[in-house]
Amino acid sequence: MKPYVEPPLRLEGITKFYRRGLFGKADAEPTLDDVDLTVHRGEVVGLIGESGSGKTTLAQVALALAPIDSGTATVLGSNLHSLPHRTLQRFRRRAQLLFQNASAHLNPGLNVVQILGESARLHRPNTPVKEAVDEALAWVGLNHRRDAFPFQLSGGECRRVGLAKVMMARPELLIADEPTSGLDAGLKAELIDLILEQHTQQSSLLIISHDLPLVKYACSRVVVMLAGRVVERFATATMGQQTHHPYTNSLLAAAGMGQPSPEQQTGATTSLRNGCPFVEQCPAKTGPCTSVRPLPVQLGPEHEVACHALGDDS
Repeated sequence: MKPYVEPPLRLEGITKFYRRGLFGKADAEPTLDDVDLTVHRGEVVGLIGESGSGKTTLAQVALALAPIDSGTATVLGSNLHSLPHRTLQRFRRRAQLLFQNASAHLNPGLNVVQILGESARLHRPNTPVKEAVDEALAWVGLNHRRDAFPFQLSGGECRRVGLAKVMMARPELLIADEPTSGLDAGLKAELIDLILEQHTQQSSLLIISHDLPLVKYACSRVVVMLAGRVVERFATATMGQQTHHPYTNSLLAAAGMGQPSPEQQTGATTSLRNGCPFVEQCPAKTGPCTSVRPLPVQLGPEHEVACHALGDDS
């Protein structure tokens, strides 16, 4: 595989429609709508947004686990959606997805040692299997559960085994989709610290989460998604300390990290191809919000917002 000098992950103009029914008719609204996203080498980026905003679908298309209708997904210098199947399979060892559903990583018919042994044989061929497995179990603190089957593991233990299996490949790019979902605060901190332990300046990490305190702790930059679009990007250090998109404000308020406008409503967002999908809940809406798609506006060196109320005329 050729060396790369580009960002390890670059998504440009990604659009995806889900297709349903016997003839695969496309939905009227796209699940991903002209999305751009870049993760540079050494970065830890957080992708946030409500359920249904397109975060998980974006993770899947980024690694060619789902097709796209238009756009380009460049990972470690290669356009994944143009690679032959065999090449793509080999390539995925360098770019891994930590699934939101921990059981997706675990074969229910194998115990922990056997699950990790399979991964060791695939990704660490020059290391004795027992050595690689013992090292992984020690890292995630599960030596005492080495003979357990998935149905005998707690949710936190399943996530640790899944993480150990994924990290056996020592990926250059890791996309972690809701890696701490369903865990209590203490287990969340332990798991995210395990992930960050493996991060280096030569690897890149995209964390998809609705847990804003976790994102603030782990990430250097934040990307906000709404109804399949990116509506804001900013440095994590400035979270809650600058003018945000009204939708971002609603997320911060819901997480106890900001104050909502007295007029602002919370709840499901509207899908709106033309105009802003947050218009029905937005306290700052203006005339163009219902009919003109807001384009990204640079508000600072690392701060970009797609919002008519915060544009050049504000």
